Amino acid sequence: MNFDLKKLDKNRIKYIVYSLVGVLIISYFIHQVVQMNSAPFKTEIAINRDMQSVIETEAFIVRDEVYITTDNASGTVVSIAEDGKRVSSGDSVAVVFPSSESAASYVRINELQKEIDYYNQLKNRVGIGTNAPSSYSKIIDEACINFITTSRETIGSDFDVALTDLRDAITARQLAVGEELSVDAKLAELQAELISINSGSVEYKTITSPNSGYYIGSVDGYEKIADYSKVTSLTCQDIETLLDSEKQETPANVMGKLVDEFDWYFVCTVPYDESGDITVGKSVKVNIPNTAVGTINCTVMHKGDKEDDSVPVVIKCNLMNRNLANLRIHDIEIIVDDYVGMRINNDAIRQVDGEMGVYVQRGNIIQFRKINIIYSTEDYSVVESVADSAYLQQYDTVITEGVDLYDGKVVS
Repeated sequence: MNFDLKKLDKNRIKYIVYSLVGVLIISYFIHQVVQMNSAPFKTEIAINRDMQSVIETEAFIVRDEVYITTDNASGTVVSIAEDGKRVSSGDSVAVVFPSSESAASYVRINELQKEIDYYNQLKNRVGIGTNAPSSYSKIIDEACINFITTSRETIGSDFDVALTDLRDAITARQLAVGEELSVDAKLAELQAELISINSGSVEYKTITSPNSGYYIGSVDGYEKIADYSKVTSLTCQDIETLLDSEKQETPANVMGKLVDEFDWYFVCTVPYDESGDITVGKSVKVNIPNTAVGTINCTVMHKGDKEDDSVPVVIKCNLMNRNLANLRIHDIEIIVDDYVGMRINNDAIRQVDGEMGVYVQRGNIIQFRKINIIYSTEDYSVVESVADSAYLQQYDTVITEGVDLYDGKVVS
């Protein structure tokens, strides 16, 4: 019998190759099965948080503004009424000086008179019994915190009060420890300066308010661009035109302005897909970043029809103060709703037997827990806390990524 050795070697090689391929395929599937049952999960802890539904946009502020004018005065204007304060018809709101030097003298005279009044009051307190020095530490701390907080928010009457309170607290402690205050010397210095300034002629003309309203001592050139009576008729295109508009030149005889109506408005456009929670009459909060205004309470006055991918929105506010008085074009954040719930990555949310829920890991057991979604974005959802063990609970370990998940699965 003759054997073909070459043919035999080829058959052996094929057998070995096929065997190796088979082993590799079997090993691969075994590896995948092991991986599916022992692969690490990505997880997050469910924690209750205070969250907000916020829409970011740019707004143009519309007020019912009327110029304060005078036909027989020109020069440097100094406001004597604070911006944003309510004034009555005939109230003095500003004074006009023929030069900047005379205006500066007038301002300094008022500062000196306030300082003289303060030191006269302080003089009457010297020698009067005071509390123990240690009791003033808390008073000074509180006054300092109030001063810092107020200085960050506004420069106006509230700031002046906070500064005076801080100075009074420090002075009271100095008196309590028996420190000698040179009140008479300081008074003499201030009075000498006042006499020196008063020796010159400080002429001025007083400007009075033509009617009642909120006084604002400056103008910005946007007063006549928007029609206050037609804010609810503005389209998205109208609002974009306002936001892109240039300042207008104001007449030379304008010495400030009055805001006649209590209500004023943010007009803006909002992406249509974010506007679902904005409804007419709804109370919202508006935050104006990078200003001293902070967050203010407002009401949705108008929501227009969809134009392309946006809707026009008008938000009403009736607050007024120094910080609000000079707003015009700003980026704003409309806080539509406040939520308290557990923020869950949307990748973790699944539907099982018609129920929305997530898989959680408790020890080495995978369990399915139902959820009630109260707010959702593209990336995450806010889940309500429910006192039912069938639902997701605070501090549960939620599986955001994993394979072959099912209720009751045991993992190593």
